[in-house]
Amino acid sequence: MLTELACLLGVLTLGLLSPGPDFFLIVRNSLGGDRARAWGTVAGIALGIAAQVLAISLGFAAAPPAAMRVVQLAGAAFLAWMGLRALWPARKTGDHAASDTPSPASARTGFAEGLLCNLTNPKAFIFFVSLFAQLVHADSPLLWRIAVPTAVVVHGAVAWSLVVCAVQAPPVARQLTRAQHWLPRAFGAALLIFAAALAWKTLRA
Repeated sequence: MLTELACLLGVLTLGLLSPGPDFFLIVRNSLGGDRARAWGTVAGIALGIAAQVLAISLGFAAAPPAAMRVVQLAGAAFLAWMGLRALWPARKTGDHAASDTPSPASARTGFAEGLLCNLTNPKAFIFFVSLFAQLVHADSPLLWRIAVPTAVVVHGAVAWSLVVCAVQAPPVARQLTRAQHWLPRAFGAALLIFAAALAWKTLRA
């Protein structure tokens, strides 16, 4: 079982760090050194992962197709909204100057964005369903049933925390600061592409 758990963590690392809505949101909210918003985003995504794992364990994976379609369209709308926000003019210098001071409002904004981004991403849900189907069976021991969901949630929180630390590390931050005039807009465009692809796939289903 330890080998299976190690394989699970490896697959999760590739899945969570591959370019996707959560990844783009984490990087975008980490730009400019806004630590409160970045860590709030990590907490929101971690809670979203926990909620998805709980939903799978309660059998939501067998929900009617219409319900899943509503979730998919809601996810597409939310991603489009975030993409459009990222395409707006960047925040003024005064906002960046204040970003080193922890802001409850900024943390709450990041938390809400991270939670909604993860919960409305049906690809993440399907990804977790696929993993659980391979590793957790009807005859699996109780300890294994607890260990797998716990590993998924803890791994997600740790992985996204490492991304925040990497993006906000001084050498990386200096390089990203030079690209501040176009990088947020690039992330916004990527989110809009994700939203359009998700909506198109959902409406064609």
